[in-house]
Amino acid sequence: MMKSKISILLSMLIFALAMVQCSDDNEIEKQQGELSVKLTDAPSDDTNIQGTFVTVSEVHVNGQKVEGFAKQTIEVSAYQNGNAKLLASEMVEAGNYSSVTVVLDNQADENGDSPGCYVLTDDNSKHSLEASSSSTTEVTFNKPFAVEANGVTNLVIDFDLRKAIVRDEDTDSESNYKFVTTAELINSLRIVEEDNCGEIEGTISNNSASDDKLVVYAYEKGTFDMNTETNGQGESMVLFANAKTSAKVDGNGNYQLSFLEEGEYEIHVASYEEDSSGEVTFKGTVNVTSIISGLLLNSIQVEANSQVNLDMEISVI
Repeated sequence: MMKSKISILLSMLIFALAMVQCSDDNEIEKQQGELSVKLTDAPSDDTNIQGTFVTVSEVHVNGQKVEGFAKQTIEVSAYQNGNAKLLASEMVEAGNYSSVTVVLDNQADENGDSPGCYVLTDDNSKHSLEASSSSTTEVTFNKPFAVEANGVTNLVIDFDLRKAIVRDEDTDSESNYKFVTTAELINSLRIVEEDNCGEIEGTISNNSASDDKLVVYAYEKGTFDMNTETNGQGESMVLFANAKTSAKVDGNGNYQLSFLEEGEYEIHVASYEEDSSGEVTFKGTVNVTSIISGLLLNSIQVEANSQVNLDMEISVI
């Protein structure tokens, strides 16, 4: 009889421990963190463009649709120089993730009006960017990231308009612009963790004698090849296709390269001339040197959450 009671007590104890363990496991499974996805832009070279609009209809994480996401039409060209538009901010299960997908609606904007993705030129004309018969375009970023329990993970999608949009030379098309091919479009967007990024900013002097438009490009150290980058790549002949990001130099000589992941970079500057229609043509690369003696432009170290001040001057243009 005593053995029977002990056996019953042991069984009850084991059952109770199992229930506690199961409860703990459920709590672990339910732990969540906040995931925010933002959108920023590296500018277009075309001065005839007043604004560039894209409509994001869905956001997926690891292939799963983010519930509660509302379709949004965003003027991406309004978010430059470190500014970013919040696309989504949702609580998700804590853990490791490997991909983010954005779905672009080519045909209808957030109000149901056509088109969904378009360029607005200075004469207020809409030019559809749809380059194929598909009503949507999916862009998937294969990038590992973690969401910590009770933490916040901020992802930023950099939409590089210079790489993503080209003039449409098809005389039968009603639009003067279009997206590059799907493969090239994927290459024109990148995704980074905001907390792992820094920026490079500064001024370029000795440019007062020229009316040329200057663009500053940031490359991962050792990845720039002059012949490849200045002759156009792919079906759309995209110039400087492997640059991580770029920035226009404004009328005061200022520029800002934002959301650069921690690492070592090299800086290159190019000049463009503009015709009467607002289209810009690449002229060539520009000889620049750092104002700080001994600072090499092919070895600029960027740290997370920091800003590198890089003032340059033009030697020969």
